[in-house]
Amino acid sequence: MQSSTQASAMPQTLPQGALHQPMGVGVPPDAFGPVEDEDHILVLGGQGPELMCALLRAGAANVTHLRAYERPEADSASLAIVPRVNSLDWLATALPSIRRALTAQGRIVLLAGTQLVTVTQIRRMLTLHGLSAIQVQTTGDGQVISAERPRRQFA
Repeated sequence: MQSSTQASAMPQTLPQGALHQPMGVGVPPDAFGPVEDEDHILVLGGQGPELMCALLRAGAANVTHLRAYERPEADSASLAIVPRVNSLDWLATALPSIRRALTAQGRIVLLAGTQLVTVTQIRRMLTLHGLSAIQVQTTGDGQVISAERPRRQFA
């Protein structure tokens, strides 16, 4: 069984910015921003194949889906998407690798539950891992939380 899938091109694309929400994926299309501008998108989790296809149809040039917990290459993704946070423990374990995979000014977008405690804990975890510009957007399926890895500053 293959643990990851990678697609780098799609023969047919929709107009730029037209991301249609696939069945079963609760992340609103506008939560990702313009995907055609992203160098490499990393999708983590079981709902990834549908989301990966939607991203490719929307004009994303390079999308990788990791189903199993694998350590992605450092500085390899300009956008990391977690369509479902299974648990706070899982996120605490996976977040160091996800942050490491983000390029400078790379973004992470994840769909969290509807509980305020969960959102607060996720915001705290993102801050502790050096991510900034944290935003929370409410949807029918939960909270969409996005954050950015700041550009490296040298003293």
